[in-house]
This record gives sequence, C-alpha cells and structure tokens, in this order.
Amino acid sequence: MVKRIEFLRKIEWPSWTPVLLAVLGALLYLIQAVIYAYTTVTSLDEGSYLLKGILYLRGVYEPFEPYGPLTNKAPFAFLIPGLAQFLFGPGLRTGRFFSIFLGLLTVLGVWILARRWAGKWIAAGTVWVFALSPIIIRIHSVAVSEVIIAFLLTWMCVCVLGENRPLWQIILGSILAALAVLTRQNMAPVLPLLILYVFWQHGLKKALLSFGTSAVVFLAVHIYYWPNILTIWAPWLPESLTPFLDPFRLPKDAIPIWDPSIDIWNRTIAFFQGVRYHFIPILGSVFALILWSHPRDWKSASTQETLPAMRASVFLALLYFILFIMHGWAALASQYESYSCVYCFANYLAFFDPLGILLLVIALSVSWQSKPSRIISILAILLVLILSTGIGFSLFENIGRSILDMPVPRMRDGGFLPGTTTLVDLIRNKFGFPLPVTKRYISSAIGLMVGVGILLVSFFIWRRIRINQTQTGYGFIVLNLYLVIGLLLSPLINLGGSHIHCNEDLLAANEQLGAHLARVIPPDSLVYWDGGLSFTPMVYVPHVRIFPPQINDGYAYRTGGDPDTLFRFGYWNSVLLTEWRDSADIFIIEAKRYSSWKDYLNPQEFEEYQKPPTAPTCNEGAELRIFHRLP
Repeated sequence: MVKRIEFLRKIEWPSWTPVLLAVLGALLYLIQAVIYAYTTVTSLDEGSYLLKGILYLRGVYEPFEPYGPLTNKAPFAFLIPGLAQFLFGPGLRTGRFFSIFLGLLTVLGVWILARRWAGKWIAAGTVWVFALSPIIIRIHSVAVSEVIIAFLLTWMCVCVLGENRPLWQIILGSILAALAVLTRQNMAPVLPLLILYVFWQHGLKKALLSFGTSAVVFLAVHIYYWPNILTIWAPWLPESLTPFLDPFRLPKDAIPIWDPSIDIWNRTIAFFQGVRYHFIPILGSVFALILWSHPRDWKSASTQETLPAMRASVFLALLYFILFIMHGWAALASQYESYSCVYCFANYLAFFDPLGILLLVIALSVSWQSKPSRIISILAILLVLILSTGIGFSLFENIGRSILDMPVPRMRDGGFLPGTTTLVDLIRNKFGFPLPVTKRYISSAIGLMVGVGILLVSFFIWRRIRINQTQTGYGFIVLNLYLVIGLLLSPLINLGGSHIHCNEDLLAANEQLGAHLARVIPPDSLVYWDGGLSFTPMVYVPHVRIFPPQINDGYAYRTGGDPDTLFRFGYWNSVLLTEWRDSADIFIIEAKRYSSWKDYLNPQEFEEYQKPPTAPTCNEGAELRIFHRLP
C-alpha cells in the first residue's frame, strides 16, 4: 500500500488537475443544492426571513418596530434576504437561489484560503468536503441565515488571514465581521477575536483601523435602531446586573406554550446527530488540536519568528470552539429564548463549518509528518471509539428490518440452543427492552464495531509503514483514516436528514399558490393566518394586511401576559387571538387544522373561495383553504 501511495505521489499530474477536481466538486455541490432548493419543504424560519425581509425593504415595517413583526435576530438576518427579493423579485425561488449563490461563494472562499495555506490539492479536497456533505448543502440551499453567516465568516478570513494582507482587505474583513454580528447576535465573539488576531499578525496600526471600521459599522446600525435593538441583547445579560434593560425584556407572566421536555437521551442523540452531519468540520477541528504542533515546529528556520500559520490556527481554533460551545449550550443544555430547540443544534453548526475545515487544512499543512506519540495514539483511539458509538446511537431510527431480522444463534443460560432467532428478538427476550431501546443498543453496537474495525485497519497500515522504516505515529494514521472514511461515507452517515422531502417542484407550487392567493384576496384585506408553520405563501401577496406576530406562529404565542405589551414586542396570546379573529376579513387555514375552525367558519357568516390548485408542500393535510367574511 505504501508503494502504491509513493507511486501516485511520483506521477507528474498536469498543473490543471487539482483545479479540474475542484470544479467537478463545485458542480456536484451545485447539482445537489438545486435539487434541495426545488424539493425541500419550507420552514418557519425560512418563511420568517423571506416575508419580514421584503416587508422591511418595502417600508411596510422596520426592524424592531413596536407592534410589528418579531425581530428576534439581528436586523441583517432579514434585510439581506429582503434585499435579494427587492432586487430580483419576491418569493421562495429568489431566496433559495440567492442562498445557493452564497453557498458557492463560501466554497470558493474556503478553496482560496486552503490554496493559500496548503496548495492546490488540499484546496481541491476542501471543495469535495462540501460536495460530499449533503446536510451542509441542504442547509445552505434554503433561505435561512446559516449560509449568510458562513459566507461572511469565510470571506472575512480570506481578507484577513495570512501575511501582508493589503490594508483594504483588512478593512473589508472587519466590515464583514461586523455584518456577521449584525446578522446574528450569536456571532458576537467574532469581532473581539478578529481585532486581537489583526493586532497579533498585522500590528497595532492595522488593528486600530480594524477596530475603528468595525465599530463604526456596528454602532451606526445600533444608533439607527436605538433603543429597541436592545431587545436582542437583553436576554444575554444577567437581569440582576442590568435592571435598566427590563423595558426591553418580555415580562415573565407571559409563558410560552412551546416548551417540550427533552430527556438526556434525546439531547445526546441531537449532539451526535450534529457530529455526523458535520463530521469533517468537527472531527477536523479536534484532529487539529490533538496534532497541535510543538512551538518549535511553527517557527521559521530563517527568522525564528512565530509563523503566520500558528496565529491563524489559534484564531480559528478559538473562534470555532467558542462558537461550538455557545451553540451547543443554547441548543442542548439551556432554555434558549424560553423554548427548547434541541434539534436546532445540527443547523447551528452550519454557521461556522468553514472555520473547522480551514483549521484542519492548516493543521495538516504543518503536522503532515507527525512523529510517533503515545498520547496522540491514546487520544485517537478514544476519539474513534466514542464518536463511532455515538454516531451509531444517533442512527438508531435508520435501523431497518434487514438488521433487526438478522439471524443469530438461540441462547439460554449461557449455552447455545438448536436453530436461530432474530437479533431483535434475542435482545428483547434476553433483556426485556422495548423496540426503540433495542434499536438504540443495536445501532450503538454497530457504530462501536465500525470504530474497532477502523482501529484494526490502522494498526495493519502502521505495522506496514514501520517495516518500511517510516516514522509515522499510529494515532496520526488512525485520525487520517477516520477522516477519509468519514468523508467518503458522509452521504451514508447523513441518512435521515439528507433524503428528498418532496418529489415535486415546490418552487413552482408556491408560486402558483401565491398567484392564486393574490388573485382571490381583495386588496387591503386583513388576513388571519393559520395556514401552517411557514408564512412563505404570503410573500406573493403584497396588497394585504396581516397580524405580524403570526409570522412566528406558536413560537411567539404566550399564555397570560398583557396583550398590548405582548403585541408591542411582537408576540400574541388568547386575547389577541380572539380580537384578531373577530376583525379579520380573510382566513387562510391549513387543511389539517380545519377541524378546529369548522364551527367558527360557519356558512352563515363565511364563504370559502375556490381552493388553490396546489399545496405549499407535499405533506399530508398541507393544502390551504381560504374563507372570507360575508358582508
């Protein structure tokens, strides 16, 4: 095997070969992104970004406006997709193809940086990391803020990381960092860490310019939306220390109705689901820490100064793991924004995947000739066993009958009996576990066995290399093999999240639905929405009025609380529900929700318009029914 690798390394490949590989990877990325854009069911977040964005750009409302839509994210999360629609036309098609454009620019930026630090071949490999990660592609091909942040962080790094960056690039990178925080407030650590990096790598003068530029952008936006923009920062700060922010906090007597109890096992599943969906960025970042080179290996032979690679690695590692811990805590451990969003964790990781990939690239460029180390080997073994078992555990829902019905010997009292039984029956009869628990144990055991298999294969490769007197550590081989296998199997370990939602054109379906709504609903009608989680269809109906808190559906609904205060913050409750219901002209009801409206929408007071020709999704009961109040 070693001889084969040496043979491949000695081949004189044409200089354009790695570029061609990168282009092919980008093409594969684009094909998958377009498929997901046409077939993915729109979500509450996507409808929120699209509708609020276009309403803000048209001047119907402003971010943080009292009694307007709930601006629970920093303003550019809505203004950027709003601007895309303002320029190219409102709708799901514009939002999603704009996201695909940003996703491709993100891939390009990572390729540029990888080429800067590690050469053309590694740069081509980074493109294929994206191309073989269907979950990342899916998240980055819908109109949500994850792809916006990934784009901003990537090009911030393109402008700033490395030696002798031009002053205009430092300034541009600082602006992009400020925009990242102004797009999602959870990116707050980006600015201080970037300024510290600029000072360390580029000196005090450029650091002051970076600080000044980012501060001007950041403060200008805050001054424009002052003081109501404080509503996005108030939840972050301890109430006991900041009582002056109480006017910008929702009163405690307003209790959310969406507050599910998520047990520790489901939180564990959500964590390892995030790991397998973002395998290369996460494992690559941990890989970089395990193989972190000794300070002397980062030194230049001529100047004995710390290499820029070390500074860039420190910056990327700090930023990646701080953001990882913050989002892990928000999703898995805390009650973020008063409701549990445990399974948001996998989506949150898409914000900063490029940072993890770049950290891996720089680690490989410095630690490629890793020397043997017992500590690295122990850490590598533990990492492979824990992650493999956890990934298997998170895949339990994908365990099919072929595995459950696998024939195994019958056993009793430690002895074998004639004949066979199925694996699932053996475990259930032996331990009395219910089927879901049995599937978890089976999937975890399969994951563990895969991990052990990788360790054994790594051992044989290591033995062969030692025979050839090559000084390479066992742990280094384990981690590299695990990365390669994980990359090649990414489509497989992404099972359950990468499947096609609908085998139909949802972009055209939403456009047809929107055209129907715009045609049948009279101008200036007041619309009550109970048409599903996503408000996306209303993007196509600009001439009507809505109740803005309904854009966030039940997530903005509260039990109790003062109605006027709730409405001013962008929330609603039963009092407002009744008031709005009795004042609305038009009711848009999702078919599966109609049963709760049947008595209210009686034929004596309401008439149903012609049913739309299409539904916004392929989900059962997603069809919309439209009623208008009779004079």
